[in-house]
Amino acid sequence: MKALVAGDRPLPANVTKLARDALVVGADGGGERLLAAAIQPDAVVGDMDSLSAAAQEKLANRLVRDDDPNRSDLEKAVTWTRVQGADDIVVIGWSGGRLDHTLAALALAFEGVQLHDDRFRVTAVVGSAEFAAQPGTLFSLIALPEAVVSVGGARWELARETLAIGARGLHNEVGAGGRVRVECHSGKLLLLEGNFRALHD
Repeated sequence: MKALVAGDRPLPANVTKLARDALVVGADGGGERLLAAAIQPDAVVGDMDSLSAAAQEKLANRLVRDDDPNRSDLEKAVTWTRVQGADDIVVIGWSGGRLDHTLAALALAFEGVQLHDDRFRVTAVVGSAEFAAQPGTLFSLIALPEAVVSVGGARWELARETLAIGARGLHNEVGAGGRVRVECHSGKLLLLEGNFRALHD
């Protein structure tokens, strides 16, 4: 089952498309963001400290209160969707605002969750990953804190090279064939697939 989890940050322009045929869940104040986008969430999960009284009243029969102080509202909402049977989970409204919350949200990628914003789709590479896009489309790799990586089909290819967290791995481009394969031989690796071109000479 497909699920869409919205955090309490600006939602991407394609939120309506992402919500189609999905279990839609607000993570605390994310419920209000969904209402503002004219989307009725199926549930709102969290400690409700960011959801206005008006929104709480409007969504009273959909609130799932979880006061666990050791998990973020996004984590709580993702867990709740899994309990409902979701196995294809997209998180939006996760980036920007507080840097600590943004960085913590990235950890969800290592739990099989996709993170979307207006410019990137973020996933973890476990073993290998392939994707297709127009030649020249930007993508980046971020090792946490280190990974041994191979990349084929890109403008700049790698063969079992060690990436450490930092600028190396940022800004690669889809090659002429339009398909890229990334392998993570060891370590942890995030793949950020852009939806734009930013060609380097």
